[in-house]
Amino acid sequence: MLSPSDIAKYFLIRAEEDGSLISPLKMQKLVYFAYVSYLLKNKGRDRLFEEKIEAWPAGPVVPSLYRELKKYGSMPIDAKSYVDITKEKLLEKCSKEVSELLDRVYEACEQFTAFQLMLISHRERAWISAREGLVPNVSSNKPLLDREILAQHLKKNG
Repeated sequence: MLSPSDIAKYFLIRAEEDGSLISPLKMQKLVYFAYVSYLLKNKGRDRLFEEKIEAWPAGPVVPSLYRELKKYGSMPIDAKSYVDITKEKLLEKCSKEVSELLDRVYEACEQFTAFQLMLISHRERAWISAREGLVPNVSSNKPLLDREILAQHLKKNG
């Protein structure tokens, strides 16, 4: 199983190959959408990673990944200092199915800015439910629930 950090490194390698840059905010959204895509593909029977995703004011956030990336602030993540593994080694850690899913998420999201992805994530029912009753800028460590993610997307696609 990949860690959120592994997934972020995979996305950074892809971005570097494309000559693109990724900020910590955009990375959080990419990792979240990868999690959602994997959860839906497996109809909730399996998760991409075990860590809970929390409902922060800027959208869904993986806390361990936030701690790793916060030093970059709103600047692009420096792939050369953050990525400590080759793409080949990352691919050994995951199935072809997972790497293809990550590629699809990256390709679907690369055209959007971090702010646009944040706005899209703010329409997610799981995030809205976890933020219920909170003032918009108030911190929260309430987790997004897989069942809420599944209910929204399976209903929409089913």
